[in-house]
Amino acid sequence: MGEIGVELARRLKPFRLAGLYYYKRKRYPQPVERGLWLRYADMLECVKRADVLVSLLPFTPETDRAIHAGTLALMKPASYLVHAGSGSVIDEQALGEALRSHRLAGAALDTYEYEPLQPTHSLIALARDPNTNLLLTPHTAAASIPEDRSDDFGEIVRFLAYEPLQYEIP
Repeated sequence: MGEIGVELARRLKPFRLAGLYYYKRKRYPQPVERGLWLRYADMLECVKRADVLVSLLPFTPETDRAIHAGTLALMKPASYLVHAGSGSVIDEQALGEALRSHRLAGAALDTYEYEPLQPTHSLIALARDPNTNLLLTPHTAAASIPEDRSDDFGEIVRFLAYEPLQYEIP
């Protein structure tokens, strides 16, 4: 859990969640943990306890496919995986199998092993499958929006309102 994870915890605080477990190589000081209602645990304990596992991992040789079949098997069947870190951290085939076999309740990804995600990619077919719960979004959180594209967030608003999307991939 780095700076982005701390910011996420700060933004989740008003929701008064029962406990936010986190893993970091070096534990945060007690005042930080208390202030953000954090509970330290090793990575596998975080995976086992999570109702929603949020991965914000950067890509390094150590994190390449760090979330793999073994990791996904430790998650609760009613849990969700949200990945907004770098691509290639998730073993996409293993995730697909976990979703197809309902070993996970769902997942949301905004980065992929190869980008841009091609229309023929197996994750797109899985996201279209009514028997799985997979949300795929483009990784644009850090991008600035030019003036002439300021209405791009309208697509998100339409999605949340269950309205037809203008730029949906068929």
